[in-house]
Amino acid sequence: MSAAQPSPPARVQDSIRQSGSAQARLFFALWPEPEIQAELAQYGRQLQRGVGGKLTRQESIHLTLVFLGAVDLDRMDDVRGAGGCAEFRPFAFEVDTAGCWGHNGIAWLGPRLMPEPMLSLVGSLRAALLHAGFRVEQRPYKAHVTVVRKARCRPMDPTLAPVEWQVNDFVLMRSELNAEGSRYTLIGRWPDASRKPD
Repeated sequence: MSAAQPSPPARVQDSIRQSGSAQARLFFALWPEPEIQAELAQYGRQLQRGVGGKLTRQESIHLTLVFLGAVDLDRMDDVRGAGGCAEFRPFAFEVDTAGCWGHNGIAWLGPRLMPEPMLSLVGSLRAALLHAGFRVEQRPYKAHVTVVRKARCRPMDPTLAPVEWQVNDFVLMRSELNAEGSRYTLIGRWPDASRKPD
């Protein structure tokens, strides 16, 4: 990832403790390069013209792999361990379809065909988290990028000119809700590009 991507702050866990929270809201995700975020944000603006609602901030655009929710701080190392155990290999896919879910007012972008390496990564993460004693969602995985919230869904053309997304790593993020929406902090990245091979 480029320098514009979220980077790990110094002593993340200490900063979480200082916030007064005994838990952190965590999720594993794919975090695109800024150029991909810009392309997806443009599609988000197009969708918003039809469905209204609130746009996702461009720098926050991502694709969630596994959402954990609130995790006790003393289990943070277990979550990182699950990330380190997950089977991952670089892959590419196309974001080429759009939709809107009326039950939660989410307008989204995603792949028409799910890439096998992504499904394998999600399955591997779920298995590692279950082995570590965490509860994870068991529904079939539906890859999507949220671009508009509080949308008023209506029929739309789902076809997009494909956006090519090369995936070279995945991340563990902390989400904090505030008046402007969600603020994200990077907790971990795999593979860890800062570690030199033996």
